[in-house]
Amino acid sequence: MALRVRNKFVERGTHVNPYDPPLQASITAGDAGDGNSDTITARFVFSSDHLIETLTRYRSQHFGRWIWNWLRYAAAFVFLVVAVAGLFVPQYGASVFMLALAVFMFFPHKIDDFLAKRNFRKSPHHNTQQMIQLSDDGLYSKSEVQESTLKWTAFSRAVVFHDGVLIFQGPKMVHWLPDRVFERERDARDVRKLVESKLPTNQSINATGGGLVCEVDFQLPPARCR
Repeated sequence: MALRVRNKFVERGTHVNPYDPPLQASITAGDAGDGNSDTITARFVFSSDHLIETLTRYRSQHFGRWIWNWLRYAAAFVFLVVAVAGLFVPQYGASVFMLALAVFMFFPHKIDDFLAKRNFRKSPHHNTQQMIQLSDDGLYSKSEVQESTLKWTAFSRAVVFHDGVLIFQGPKMVHWLPDRVFERERDARDVRKLVESKLPTNQSINATGGGLVCEVDFQLPPARCR
């Protein structure tokens, strides 16, 4: 799946008309993956919840979020002080407004998530079935509306979380593969070994990533962020 910070999901890769024969490259990748025991297969529904998970994991890797978080907390403190001071002036209207701003500073990502979910419902990819296969050759993805094959050279790095793997396709496009979507129990372990052998890989213990503002228009996985 994919996301764009101020986000727009943009179509990437091969476009397939359902009334045309599939491209030969896609057929080869898919057929090879189905019969190969070394191929790791993930299946999931591209739901609003999966989208928010992807946004959350991406935000956790956005290092500017630490500065943004401190600025938010500092602003919240200032707004709170002004709100309390307004009670003694008295300026009750201004106090209520400042208090609202202080509260907002703690939950901007929640509002962003709400808007992302609302916009995503209009996407043709909302709640579509997704299949992703990973092998030594690369990543093959297929859904009801899209099919594509990418070699590992198309990806820049991966981040391993305790509950899944985030694969970057450049700095602003990501694929989130939680452990629960893999077909076999050993695939969660195998996918970590695979990405570590193919890509620069980091371990992450932080998946909260609050505060990065995303504006999402959903056209296609993977997610693009800016």
